[in-house]
Amino acid sequence: MIRYWEANLEGNQIFSGFLAEKIEDLLAEAPELREPIEDLSIIDKHHELIGLLMSVIFPPALIETEIAAAILPFNFEGVYATPNYQKLLPINSLRDDLTTNLPNNDIITGKITMACIYILNKFYGTNLQMDQPILVTIPDEKTGLKKVYKIDVNTQFVDVISKGQPKEIDKKTINMLLSHMHDTDLWLKHINPENYEFQGFTVMRLTDVTTEEMLSAVKYDLLKKNAVTDGDSFISIREKIRSIFNMPDLQLGLSYFDPNYNIISNYGENNWSSFVMTAEDDNLDCEHLVDSIYVRAYTEKKPVIVEDLKEYESCGCIESTLVKKGIENVVVAPLIHEGLVLGIIELGSPEAGKLNALTASRLYNVMPMFTAAVRRVLADMQTEVRALIQEECTAIHPTVEWKFIESGFDLMHKRRKGLPAKFDNIVFPKVYPIYGLADIRNSSGERAYAIQQDLTNNLKQVQKVLQDIIAVKNMPILNEINYRVEQYINKISRGLNSGDESVILEFLREEVASTFNFFKKDELLRPIIKNYEKLLDPQLGVIYDKRKNFEESLTMINEHITSYLDKVEHDAQEIFPHYYEKYKTDGVEYNIYLGGSLVQDHKFDPIYLRNFRLWQLIIQCEIAVNINQLKSSLPKQLDITQLILVHGEPLSIKFRRDEKHFDVDGAYNISYEIVKKRIDKAFIKNTEERLTQPGKIAIVYTQQKEATEYVGYIQYLQSIGYLDDDIEFVELEELQGAHGLKAIRVGINLDAKAKDFEGELLKDVLVGITA
Repeated sequence: MIRYWEANLEGNQIFSGFLAEKIEDLLAEAPELREPIEDLSIIDKHHELIGLLMSVIFPPALIETEIAAAILPFNFEGVYATPNYQKLLPINSLRDDLTTNLPNNDIITGKITMACIYILNKFYGTNLQMDQPILVTIPDEKTGLKKVYKIDVNTQFVDVISKGQPKEIDKKTINMLLSHMHDTDLWLKHINPENYEFQGFTVMRLTDVTTEEMLSAVKYDLLKKNAVTDGDSFISIREKIRSIFNMPDLQLGLSYFDPNYNIISNYGENNWSSFVMTAEDDNLDCEHLVDSIYVRAYTEKKPVIVEDLKEYESCGCIESTLVKKGIENVVVAPLIHEGLVLGIIELGSPEAGKLNALTASRLYNVMPMFTAAVRRVLADMQTEVRALIQEECTAIHPTVEWKFIESGFDLMHKRRKGLPAKFDNIVFPKVYPIYGLADIRNSSGERAYAIQQDLTNNLKQVQKVLQDIIAVKNMPILNEINYRVEQYINKISRGLNSGDESVILEFLREEVASTFNFFKKDELLRPIIKNYEKLLDPQLGVIYDKRKNFEESLTMINEHITSYLDKVEHDAQEIFPHYYEKYKTDGVEYNIYLGGSLVQDHKFDPIYLRNFRLWQLIIQCEIAVNINQLKSSLPKQLDITQLILVHGEPLSIKFRRDEKHFDVDGAYNISYEIVKKRIDKAFIKNTEERLTQPGKIAIVYTQQKEATEYVGYIQYLQSIGYLDDDIEFVELEELQGAHGLKAIRVGINLDAKAKDFEGELLKDVLVGITA
């Protein structure tokens, strides 16, 4: 420092206006300042001169505002400090409550690393810089709030001397040290501190960056998954916001809106400390907030600031409640995503006027992050509720999902409070069932016949190969295998019995395959056996032609019916929401439940039921026509039959958690389920004729009024060419658990290709009801 003054006094460049001779005289009177100083009392002895010398670093005009000090190199013992520095930090030590952004708050490691980098730059030709700013957090002694300062270290007046020839360090070693920046043992292994001595002092300046850093920290905290649901995390965010506003008594509240149930809620997140809720509250009806600042914020979609609630002109019940809680100054800001208000963030102060439009603007920087955090909470709660539903109920149809979510939220809320709880029974009373079936005609017989054909063909092919092998290798075991092949062929020619398929397949895959593999070693027999193997399915290892054709045709029919049902059913949901489920077996069956209890915002009328019954009759016709047109492209031509079951009276359905699906509720309604399970195999009374026949629709009913209703629909569809004129009225044989069943059977016009079977009539039926 002295050399710096002397050089510039001589040139009179920087210190013009200073009394150069006077300063030179003062320096001459303090020769000990030019020597190494071990005893810092020498500094105190020349306090005024030191202050003068330091004036080039700490300008008098800024001495009262700057937070700065001259300290020993890479130490925390001060030589000179501004008043604000001395208020904040001791001149000769560190505060115990000080923290830094260094890894693990390891100040010693940071100091060693900086000293080593200084040595590398001077003696090893590097030009390394510490790019990461050093931040120090210090609690305010008056408020207790954390203040963040950025440290700027100036080493202009520092030098380092080597006590000997510096140890050679190559570039590879330097790169290795830099890749282990915080490994002080490694650094000190290559740079021995005993070989170096620092002289001079460093200048350390602290700049208050509390607002910027706390805003950044709040944003970072809010990115965490449990940012606002974990109690400690929420309190930490609140303390940071208090530091941003420099208000130790600032209150932070948070809540979200649930439009499904018209409530403002925290669903048990009491750490959110919403101003309008007590510890016992989990939600409040939105009606409770009418004419309050909360409704203003919600409707205007912008923050509402009241600097003095006691003087607020529109002070109502809610505002009075806030005053009773000690809040006189409040900011209520909506959290908005894509135009929708998701929730409210609240700031409150016990002192009027502390929060105003200017100070509240600091909050706006983090509001998008609070919005994201609340969105995440809502999504997590939805996920948790859906997990509960999945655990208890598996997948749920969208129409009735609202009821499950309602019960799921209630269950989640009770569990969070530690209360014993289980999922509520989900029951929908007074719903009308609509059941339909499009089934493959004689699917069991067709499948069995296909299996029989494939097995017979496979055995005969084996027989041919065996005869060729016997001609070359006359071994008795081959005759025995051939004998069993003949026995199997004779057995299945009379019909396929239970267990025959698995026994023969095991014989073909195990014994025949291993025998053929043995004889494949013979060059003469190898081509014969390979030609046989080309006939086999590569995955199954047996001939799979007829069965494959059957299964592919069955799949094509089922997929065609399923995709068609999904398409038309989606349109029907828009007319009146309903519960819909389908099952694929050897055909497709579906259930529809229709009624007012299934939905929240729709009023049910019997006209919807009549409309859906006509709609069902039309789609069954269209399924028959579509499959008839598809038939020619099937590997195996199959026929389908159509069945509708009519149940005239409403019933109740209940979700069976053990079976994970809806079923009728009550002993009286059980007969409906019994009929559903058995009706497709029913015969016409006193005959051997099955009710369901290809090209016809069978409508099963019990009451004459149902028959009358459907006759009207049939006559209408006959008039426009959907149905033939061959209407039949029949009685069904007695079924176990179901008596007195009757049916209408009518032919479908399968040649009605000219008509638009892509949905125009359906559209007329569905849209017509709304008109």
